[in-house]
Amino acid sequence: MGIVGVCLIVLLGLTLARDDSGVPADFGADPARAVERTASVPSAGDGPSSVPAAADRAGPPAVPAPSSVRIPRLGLRAPVDPVGVAPDGQVVVPEDPDRVGWYRFSPLPGAGAGSSVIVGHVDATGRGLGVLAALSQVREGDRVAVDRQDGSTVAYRIASRRTVAKNALSGSGAFRREGRPTLTLITCAGPYLREEGGYQNNLVVTAVAVPK
Repeated sequence: MGIVGVCLIVLLGLTLARDDSGVPADFGADPARAVERTASVPSAGDGPSSVPAAADRAGPPAVPAPSSVRIPRLGLRAPVDPVGVAPDGQVVVPEDPDRVGWYRFSPLPGAGAGSSVIVGHVDATGRGLGVLAALSQVREGDRVAVDRQDGSTVAYRIASRRTVAKNALSGSGAFRREGRPTLTLITCAGPYLREEGGYQNNLVVTAVAVPK
């Protein structure tokens, strides 16, 4: 249990240390509409976990885990669950479409570098639209807040929204672990083709960290 939908893409050969934080915006595109149920987002393979261990005297402080993500202009708020990789190599997405998952093999929100990945369903059979369906309405400059388990908040602003074919997600920079700290929100996008495994694209929204 834990995976909803179908995904046939595994990110084999993913470069985990990319430094290409810039991505093209796609705010003029016609957003895909949810149809039936979302496919899961591909995983970054079996690379080492980037979940920080407890801080020691020689290292930086531990980064708190996320508890919720908010986009105030859209009225979007979703609890965050840590998620990993299923035996078939796909990212596990929370079954509840009102919850999202922080991919725990990506940097934690608030880490000093890399892309912190949040995944979620655009819709679910019998349950309607998912919370991340609202991503089709984000605008450049929208604020995003990630609340953390220690009561602190990390602030971001939307920099781009683009549609990426599922077979191109591995090369999109969404799972990079170095470079400018960003928050990457991923859900599914149309067209939905049942005979070809479900949704054919991903909606990838990138937000850059706001300096404190």
